[in-house]
Amino acid sequence: MKGNPIMKPLPLAALVAAAMLSTVIVLDVLWNAYNPDLIGPWLDVVAHPQLVRFVGVVHSALYVLLAVALIQSGRSIDGGRRFVTVTRWILVGCYGLFAIMYAALLVDPGFNTSGVYAVAVTVVFAGSLLLPIALGFALLRRRVFRVPALLLIAPLVLLPLTLLLEALTSWAHPGYLEIVVNVGLALLCIAASTVEPGAGPARSAEFARSEESRESAARAVPSTDRESAGSA
Repeated sequence: MKGNPIMKPLPLAALVAAAMLSTVIVLDVLWNAYNPDLIGPWLDVVAHPQLVRFVGVVHSALYVLLAVALIQSGRSIDGGRRFVTVTRWILVGCYGLFAIMYAALLVDPGFNTSGVYAVAVTVVFAGSLLLPIALGFALLRRRVFRVPALLLIAPLVLLPLTLLLEALTSWAHPGYLEIVVNVGLALLCIAASTVEPGAGPARSAEFARSEESRESAARAVPSTDRESAGSA
């Protein structure tokens, strides 16, 4: 089954953006571990406003790319399953809101992120971590999506580990969960670009059975020819 090759550059771009944001997160983890009393330069609006704006660009670009990739890969991901469709569209909404929120930092790096803004970010952030878990379980039985699905489920393991790190060390960071979810969604869209739109588990199984039937028929032809030659 071949997907639409035009769709591939978009999820690949999302994967690159996810890797860039993951790099920023890792740097933030290292900075917080060794400089717990100082904020990282990528968060220092006074001293490094351009760097803060660049991080905002990375965030916004990633969320826009993920939202659009999830829309374009929708039929291949959904496989005709309503639960997956609804979950995917809610995720699209979450990442669209994220993109808008971080776009505010592009206009004004000193934008006030407290109050209603902070509450909205917290709610959307929670949704962007919990919904992928549900999506991952829903897609786990589809072989082509198994690796991305495992990454989407990974927060179930990473969250308690992060809480343990918070209690025992200075290496805790919520970004660990972001990394696996962002990379998982990008890989999911990449995998979806290789799947025929609308091909769910049942259709995939039917396709596999038809392939096996054709192979069996192909193997049977030579043996029939040999029997005919022998009788002659």
